[in-house]
Amino acid sequence: MKTGLIIIGILAALTAFGFYDRFRRMRELRKRLIAEFGAAKTKDIPQKRFESLGAYRDSLFQRTYDIDEITWNDLELDRVFKSINRTCSSVGEEYLYAAMFRPEFCEDELKRREELTKLFSENEDVRINTQIALSDMGKLHNVSLYQYLTSFDGVKEDSNLLHLLPILGYIASIVLGILGHPLLCSAVAVVSVGYSIVSYYVRKGSIEAYLQALMFVSRWIGNIGRMRRDIHAPGTVLELELEGLEEQAKAFSSFRRGSWLLAATNASGGDPAQMILDYLRMLTHIDLIKFNLMHRSLVNRTGEIRKMFEDTGRLDMAIAVASYRAYRGKDGWCLPELTQDETPLAFEGLCHPMISEPVPNSLTAEGCVLLTGSNASGKSTFLKTVAINALLAQTIHTVIGRSYKGMYYRILSSMALRDDLAAKESYYIVEIRSLKRILDAAEENEPVLCFVDEVLRGTNTAERIAASSNILRYLAEKGAHCFAATHDLELTEILKDCFEMYHFSETVTEETLTFDYTLKEGKATSRNAILLLRLFGYPQKIVDDASKSAEEFLNRN
Repeated sequence: MKTGLIIIGILAALTAFGFYDRFRRMRELRKRLIAEFGAAKTKDIPQKRFESLGAYRDSLFQRTYDIDEITWNDLELDRVFKSINRTCSSVGEEYLYAAMFRPEFCEDELKRREELTKLFSENEDVRINTQIALSDMGKLHNVSLYQYLTSFDGVKEDSNLLHLLPILGYIASIVLGILGHPLLCSAVAVVSVGYSIVSYYVRKGSIEAYLQALMFVSRWIGNIGRMRRDIHAPGTVLELELEGLEEQAKAFSSFRRGSWLLAATNASGGDPAQMILDYLRMLTHIDLIKFNLMHRSLVNRTGEIRKMFEDTGRLDMAIAVASYRAYRGKDGWCLPELTQDETPLAFEGLCHPMISEPVPNSLTAEGCVLLTGSNASGKSTFLKTVAINALLAQTIHTVIGRSYKGMYYRILSSMALRDDLAAKESYYIVEIRSLKRILDAAEENEPVLCFVDEVLRGTNTAERIAASSNILRYLAEKGAHCFAATHDLELTEILKDCFEMYHFSETVTEETLTFDYTLKEGKATSRNAILLLRLFGYPQKIVDDASKSAEEFLNRN
């Protein structure tokens, strides 16, 4: 009797400690979420996790106007994604990553995202309660959650009879002890424990990622219920989103029953009750038995998982965007005005999102734009600024500037190219392949917004000017909104009838060369390549002879 009371007391103490520990962690989580909202992003994404982010994106129907790998790399969108990614869960992280590859052409979807983002920006209690539920789901750091959630049919099944053998061994050991066979009792017990431990770690090692995914699904479904209980937003789009999620979660109610038997590796945090359960799992395989049962119920539910993934991801992304807007400050971003009708691309105070002290620029472009200017004057950065913000307008419905108005564009670029050594292709071949895909897009009568930096720089001057002028003219004739940068001032004369001319310039003194990075109308009239040689300490003879040669060349032409 006394022993029983002691055991009950220990269990009660462990349970109370578990409840207190969870209360403490939730309180700390709430404080952290409040402090981090709108703060500078400090955490990076582990490289292994970054490599796995594309699984959900790759599973979606590939549309012709999705951002391709060339444009993604040209614009360094990995960095942009990292700065925006303030998601709380693996679902949100993978959803946001996919969304940034998929500019929207649907006003309704952008409106839906905007209503959620605005609600989370203005209602702290609703946001915090949603974030807590999402955070409690957890994040996977090395694998794609979506990939594992939708590939359970690839798990090699084993029989639960194999996992029941240790339990049968323990029962046999007890029976032998009662019958008065202590040595045989001990031998059977040792063999049963040894078999249990070895087979446990062998099996668990082969399904570890899938086990984590199942635990995530269990927490996911439980936290959908928490959101419905704790979040009150009547009459809003969030209420509709949560109602839909609740309906989807009902299909998994039996799946979640008994899921506490799985090892809660993301939540134990030294909890004594969990430590005791870990030993119990190892000796009885109850988590592996439960895994087999849960796994079978998920194999044919890919459609339901995908829908839950999408709806949960949209909530998490909206919170991330709300936090990103708060970080930029009320004057550091604006809502885009997007239209399906033919309209000029017009913006004011547009800034590159990854430059800490950017120089804002404004422009109204009726058609195509040709940028000239000396080296390092800001041409490439301006092209990237416009391209990135056009993408942000159609994905997170947020532009880094004072105003932005444009069409729903298919966005492509040909900028930061390099030799493809694996395919044994020269820079010029890589470049003409890159440009060809833009020409193909322009042929399809879709609104194309394209960015080309130094057209055909991989060939000689005469052929470059001849070919590039005709490529750019062709894009203009096809109705593409083309932004191009060049050092070839000859193009400004050749294309003056179909491109608007703008330039960047510098201020030159005997000892310095400074740039204001401000866009100006007209073509550039200055050059600085030879001056830069002098400023970087090249021998004076090289500088003088180069200046003389350049002057003679310009006089001949």
